[in-house]
Amino acid sequence: MNRTNRFGPLALALALTAAPVLAQEQQAPAQDTQTLLNDLEQRVSKLEGAPAKAALNSFNPAIGMALDTAFRDDNDKASFLFRAAELNIEAPVDPFLKAWGVITGSNSGVDVEEAALETTSLPYNLTVRGGRLFANYGRLAHFHDHELPVIDRPRSLDTYIGGETQADGLEVQWLVPAPFYLNATAGMYDKMGANNARQNNQGARPLDSFTYLGRLNTYADLTDSQNVELGVDTAWTPKRKVNDTAGANGATTGIVTQNDTWRTLTGVDMTYRYQPPSGGLYRGVIWGTEVMQNDERRFDPTTSLPSPRRPSYAGFSYVEIKSGLQLRGGVMADLTEDQDIRGKLTSTYTGFLTYDVSEFQRLRLTYAEAITNVAGAPRDHVVGLQWTGVIGHHVHGFRDR
Repeated sequence: MNRTNRFGPLALALALTAAPVLAQEQQAPAQDTQTLLNDLEQRVSKLEGAPAKAALNSFNPAIGMALDTAFRDDNDKASFLFRAAELNIEAPVDPFLKAWGVITGSNSGVDVEEAALETTSLPYNLTVRGGRLFANYGRLAHFHDHELPVIDRPRSLDTYIGGETQADGLEVQWLVPAPFYLNATAGMYDKMGANNARQNNQGARPLDSFTYLGRLNTYADLTDSQNVELGVDTAWTPKRKVNDTAGANGATTGIVTQNDTWRTLTGVDMTYRYQPPSGGLYRGVIWGTEVMQNDERRFDPTTSLPSPRRPSYAGFSYVEIKSGLQLRGGVMADLTEDQDIRGKLTSTYTGFLTYDVSEFQRLRLTYAEAITNVAGAPRDHVVGLQWTGVIGHHVHGFRDR
């Protein structure tokens, strides 16, 4: 018997013995995979049935605060000013509505500056706002004080609007379906202007004693680096009741003046921006201008007797140059005609320099000179240094648009 024939039966026996072992090894991975899938399926089922874990503050609103202080030298009389601590709260109410509030504390007390609701998903490009809000009038009038390009609110806005455009009422905005950007605003308020003393926010009144707003504004890109915004608006109050006090020693005569007491405040505003492609948002030029006409029958502040109706005019224009991430400066000119004395004009010229220490801290230096075109009227000059800081999520932040 040769060597091959002697080992043939042995090789056949080894092959028959190894076959079942190899088959088991090939089936083992499939069995392990099935076991793993079954285990994962059980874990997923447990997760789906378990309640979702949420952080304790997951439903809290976003909260922030702006702190605004200043040093002011007014005609060589200096003082430190705590201008405001402005607390804002903002959150969605549901998928269709959001809400915010702004509470401001200062040396004059604590006040609710804003407390409003705004829709987020109405059809036909409509948005509705209601509550206490800043009416959408003009270029800068609905900016909070610390958002302005200068420290002091322009005299024209303070005189003709009465500070910020704070209003209790309702506002509807419509994004017009046009081939260019066009936004229309209609508003109805108790009054417009936080310090506007013509009306008040207390008590009921006829519909013709409310203030009604209409505004159209548009935007267009002139080139890749230039754009312009234009707006036109009017605020109309049909009637105003005034009790005459022409009696002896200021006694009220009982006569209520209602006829020919309507008032319109009409304005036109323009904003031009140049932003070089290489500088992004931190370099460029902003030029903003607004002109207003006030048309109303005025009343003597002492006797409340009416005077003849006449229009008066006011406005401002400013240029701001942004030279980098932190530094920008500019000038502003404001012309305000006295509403009671025809031709009496106060011109205010302001230079300002702003340094953004960071995204949440800002320093601003201004110098302003006010000149009234009345013989013997003194010139007023003001030097101011403003320091503003933001904590948390602030609703509007630092606006430079």
